[in-house]
Amino acid sequence: MNKTVATILCGILSAAGGINARGAEDVGTGLAIIRPEAETGFSNGGWALDRYPELERLDPKASITVADLKGPGIIRHIHTTRHYKPAITTRGVVLLIYFDGAPSPAVQCPLGDFFGDGCNGKSRDFTTPLIECAPGSYNVYIPMPFKTGAKVVLRNDSDVRLDNYSYVEWETPAKWRPELGYFHATYRRQTFQLTDETRETFFHVKGAGHLLGRQFSVATDEKAFKHFNFVMEGNNEVDIDGRERRLDYLGSEDSFTFSWGFQRPFAGYRAGMPFMKTDAPLHLLSMYRFHDYMPIRFQKELTWSIDWRYEFRGKGSPEGRRGLQERKKAGGGWVDYATVFYWYQDNPAGFEHAPLGPVAERIKDLLKSSATQQADPKKD
Repeated sequence: MNKTVATILCGILSAAGGINARGAEDVGTGLAIIRPEAETGFSNGGWALDRYPELERLDPKASITVADLKGPGIIRHIHTTRHYKPAITTRGVVLLIYFDGAPSPAVQCPLGDFFGDGCNGKSRDFTTPLIECAPGSYNVYIPMPFKTGAKVVLRNDSDVRLDNYSYVEWETPAKWRPELGYFHATYRRQTFQLTDETRETFFHVKGAGHLLGRQFSVATDEKAFKHFNFVMEGNNEVDIDGRERRLDYLGSEDSFTFSWGFQRPFAGYRAGMPFMKTDAPLHLLSMYRFHDYMPIRFQKELTWSIDWRYEFRGKGSPEGRRGLQERKKAGGGWVDYATVFYWYQDNPAGFEHAPLGPVAERIKDLLKSSATQQADPKKD
């Protein structure tokens, strides 16, 4: 086995207790170990037309429980169908995952965004070791340990009746390990007028854990931001446990491992741009990155912000600064971010998710238009 691939698998599997973490050389042995104490579990959901007519249907305004599991255990794989009318259903259906009887979900995310199908279902098919947009379906292979129980729910917020088939594959370990973290994922939509004075916080979490990855969908119809000019220039700053800029990526494209802007679609092992549209009038971009090789660890809190305030400093252009300020005064300069962050945490319900907007708003490609010259009074 390739040593790099072996190291990656070691990190992923050891995070969920599948193998020991002594080194990459253990991966092959670990996968081959016969474990009589481990049992394989499986749960169907959604498809009530054949063998299991008692299954809940994903009808309009309905929720279905795909799996209701007793622990300890580890969810290894969740599969679910992609649906007809993707412009409505991709963000109209919400994935919710609860651990250990917590009243609030550890995962709350529109279905497509969780699986990297950004810009409301426009991404190309792609695969990574952790999430996958497969032909006609979505898959997640992120290990999700739980101590006493786990519940996987799909909620259809739309008015469309959906033919859904989902299943969950899981296994029982010998015992719960207290060092295991609970998987979390959250979605947030935010719009703002972008200038050289902008600094926006996209994610903040308190507790102990490690960040696994993120998925961004970005939209704008601002002519000055064609090809995401200036949008890409923000410094991605990660504050950890009270230390500012513990990580400081000098440009959004570089924080996703690309360079010289967002040039063309790409689907990679840990990072990719599965959708990109740069022709007028609407510019759209979807991208993902995973840090499974070296998660970003925190003991008290973590904050991810993007800071555009330093791009025109030093030898920068005064004309560029004035142009951005003029666009804002005229009601332009709008950018629209839909983000998903993935992480592990020591608390099964240690995060308060942002409320999801109504479906009619959620499915719009762009919430604030620069072309219509409509300034937001809350920002002025």
